[in-house]
Amino acid sequence: MTETPTDPLQILAKVLMGATETHAELHDELREHQNEVAASVMTAIRANTEHGAELRTALGVEVTQTTRMGKNLRAAMDAFTKQGKA
Repeated sequence: MTETPTDPLQILAKVLMGATETHAELHDELREHQNEVAASVMTAIRANTEHGAELRTALGVEVTQTTRMGKNLRAAMDAFTKQGKA
């Protein structure tokens, strides 16, 4: 597996592997499916559902990637539009 340090899936998979190190049997089982498990967890956290919101609250995180990107795009477009009118 090629590692990309900024890939959230790989970061979560690494955390899961670290968390199971003291549980040999679970650790060995997870090794073969770490990316699948990490993807399932990330999908659940990002889900736009009540369960997803509960998970984000429990973890103390707010998934804002899409919102932040949208706000930045809107700000850039507003700045461009205002600049053209000046």
